[in-house]
Amino acid sequence: MYAVIEPPPRTKPSFDVSRSPVPVAGCESCRDLAARRAAARTAFDYSAVADANVMMRSHLRLDH
Repeated sequence: MYAVIEPPPRTKPSFDVSRSPVPVAGCESCRDLAARRAAARTAFDYSAVADANVMMRSHLRLDH
């Protein structure tokens, strides 16, 4: 017979995924990502908005 494998427990993210990440003042990379996100919102391209948020969170985690 087949063994039942339980999935690992889910952990909650350390940030609120329903809110957009906030760029750090004076950081050129943050400014560029925020501009990319704003342009995507203006174009109603919510997939690009989500992509920009992911890139911003990654940048904030790695560089700040």
